[in-house]
Amino acid sequence: MTWIEFTETIRTVCTYYERKIPNDNALELWHERVKTIPRESLDWIERKIFEENDTFPKNLPTVMWSLYNAWLTAHPEKRAFREEAQCPECEGGWLALQKRLPMYAIPISHSAPCGRCKQIPAAKYMTLAEAKEKGFERVNLFDHNAPKRTVKEMIASIGRPVPTPRVYCD
Repeated sequence: MTWIEFTETIRTVCTYYERKIPNDNALELWHERVKTIPRESLDWIERKIFEENDTFPKNLPTVMWSLYNAWLTAHPEKRAFREEAQCPECEGGWLALQKRLPMYAIPISHSAPCGRCKQIPAAKYMTLAEAKEKGFERVNLFDHNAPKRTVKEMIASIGRPVPTPRVYCD
């Protein structure tokens, strides 16, 4: 809900209970706690506050959240269900890519949020077709045909021996 919608709701509740409107600092703190409650539920919440409370609620943001949860229970079709899409182009919303460059022996790796399923909230997305246009190829992270290496082999390929420091003690 926006600041204007919030203050209008508070003004209505305060008028109903014949109470003075809280100062701006208190309103800002309350708004921070309830700003993610959608506007659609405010009229229902306001009506329930009037029906269930004889006096002004002691902790209005908490009451609003509990009534919002009751509203979701009463209107289950309004709940945003987020199912993970089984996108054939990505792994859990991410494109795992690599690009071979002549100056490097090993391909460089890159990842980007998938522009096909958009499971990951991001400012920019990339589809697999766009990635291929830029010279990237897809890396399947779930490919079971990848060469298996032991931990010692991985350490040997990544790390290098560290010389023993020459420390002299008297």
